Amino acid sequence: MGELSREYDRQLERLRRREEQMFRRDAARRKGRIMSWAEKRVPDKLIQTMDIAFYTAFQVLFQRGTGLLGRTIPTRKLLGERYLKEYAIKKAPGARSMGAFHRSAVLSGTLTTAAATAEGCVLGLLGMGLPDIPILMSILLRAIYHTAVRYGFAYDTKGERSYILLVLCAALADGPDRQSYSARADELGRRLDRDQFPWVDLEAQMREAAKALAGAMLVPKFLQGMTLIGVVGGASNFSTSRRVTEMANLKYQRRFWEKKRRKLTRS
Repeated sequence: MGELSREYDRQLERLRRREEQMFRRDAARRKGRIMSWAEKRVPDKLIQTMDIAFYTAFQVLFQRGTGLLGRTIPTRKLLGERYLKEYAIKKAPGARSMGAFHRSAVLSGTLTTAAATAEGCVLGLLGMGLPDIPILMSILLRAIYHTAVRYGFAYDTKGERSYILLVLCAALADGPDRQSYSARADELGRRLDRDQFPWVDLEAQMREAAKALAGAMLVPKFLQGMTLIGVVGGASNFSTSRRVTEMANLKYQRRFWEKKRRKLTRS
């Protein structure tokens, strides 16, 4: 038990450092010439249009699309893999067995990033920016649902949907807002895992998330709507998808290890 406890603590500390490094890396990233050029030319009305587009996508996908996306996830296979890996951890706790979760999640995230990049580049070549939003959100939400199931969490309850919105914002927002969303996601995750089920105004949170994501993706979607150079904006789906899948893997891993640690201290 003592060895398991120490390994759980090491994993949680590793995730804390990883998140800090991720925030520093993304904050230090420089904008390219095209992105800087486009930032000065974005129409004022575009932010409002994108806000509405993201909010509508959340409404449709959460209210009518969750079941459809869920059917594309191999739940039984993922649960079976998780049970085998948990058994391996109990038999031989250590970095090797615990890292198995992370490696399989990274592979899934890589496939999601490839799909989002291809879809964005195709629509970018056609000069289509905003029509990309529902498709991109479907890809990203499916990836998050996939990650949730992999670590043994639900994705279709009101509380979990609220958690997913915070994870999306923590992945794509910038500066202090990003750290605030990250902390809120951690706190909500802990409360959900302790069966506290806090009251959530999902409607208000969808609007908040739509506004945050519209601001974060304003320039890429503006570029994607321009023929010829639209592929540059479409390629930004690579960065968007990578940030979302990386954050989702990190957050669900943290919940998983914290839950394991909590059960260990109770036994």
